[in-house]
Amino acid sequence: MPVITPAFPAMNSTHNVTETTKRILLDEFRRGYEVVKNVEAQKCEWNEVHDPFPYFTAFRHFVWLEILGKTDEVYQKFSGWVESKMRILSRQLESVNGMIIHPNPEQYELRNSDEKWPLGCGMFIAIAFFKDQGAFMGQTIDLRPALSQFVDVINQWNEKDAYVGQFLLRLKRIKAAELPVYVLKS
Repeated sequence: MPVITPAFPAMNSTHNVTETTKRILLDEFRRGYEVVKNVEAQKCEWNEVHDPFPYFTAFRHFVWLEILGKTDEVYQKFSGWVESKMRILSRQLESVNGMIIHPNPEQYELRNSDEKWPLGCGMFIAIAFFKDQGAFMGQTIDLRPALSQFVDVINQWNEKDAYVGQFLLRLKRIKAAELPVYVLKS
């Protein structure tokens, strides 16, 4: 799927489009088209075109990442490192049979929800299971290989020895009912 940048000189930024982002873009184009059709049929208002995607109610399963730091300097450096490697995690999870993913680019401030870690953010990747992706009832899907490969990459941070004990990455698969309070308040 070619994606052409709007600024001069126009360039193809396809290297940034994965199967997941392509699917999300096409789904959003379809959703926008349906809303505009409803506006023209006077079934809804124009402001509904701008309604955000209901991310946390549309999915039942998530990979939850928390990037934590003790000082602003460490947090900024470590979170930058983790963010720069999120594409690797997305590609690893895309390769797991039986599911599709929907990364959420938003970072949710922890708002002092952990006394030991004054600085941090939460990030989420939604997971959905579909028959056409090879999923079936009772199937067990193991995310550990994809997550452990990501952790191996994160552990290659060249500044980790200088900041021992001052940063942390938490990864966990959760259900929608287990979403942290700081997400529900935003």
